[in-house]
Amino acid sequence: MTSKNVRRATADDVPVLTQIRNDAHAKKVSHNDYAWGKEGDGFSARWVLNNVSQKEVYVVEQDGMSVGTFSLDLGEDNHWGPQDPIAGYVHGLSVRKGFNGCGLGGFMLDWCASKVRGLNRRFVRLDCAVHNARLCAYYESLGFIRAGLFQEPEPGGYVWALYEKSAD
Repeated sequence: MTSKNVRRATADDVPVLTQIRNDAHAKKVSHNDYAWGKEGDGFSARWVLNNVSQKEVYVVEQDGMSVGTFSLDLGEDNHWGPQDPIAGYVHGLSVRKGFNGCGLGGFMLDWCASKVRGLNRRFVRLDCAVHNARLCAYYESLGFIRAGLFQEPEPGGYVWALYEKSAD
């Protein structure tokens, strides 16, 4: 039987989280999604350490191995604009190479829904590049509804699909 758990990330997790984020980056690039950068870009240990020290970053472990990561933000989100405090915003959902298709994304998002619900908030929200049809379909398969779009203001800026799901 497989056991999974979620815990808050620490500085000790930075090396493995850097690898997991870069695995997820490579997967996005393979689907022509450059939201996290182009091929050859990626995440540095310094970037990951900064993220861990400034945000609520979590590690997902399966049978004692770190296999995923994400952050859950309870403040305002730039893509969603000013909102009442009714949601939690998921960012950087990443799965280690070799563990895609094992249900980890759904597990992480269900964990977020439980946490958000426990804080008396109503929605789990996330965004992704609207042109990554496969990723959009994945979130929709998990019950997320497209609630809108966000166009980055700079020329050639990304268009983001804004998704939400009830935390209930």
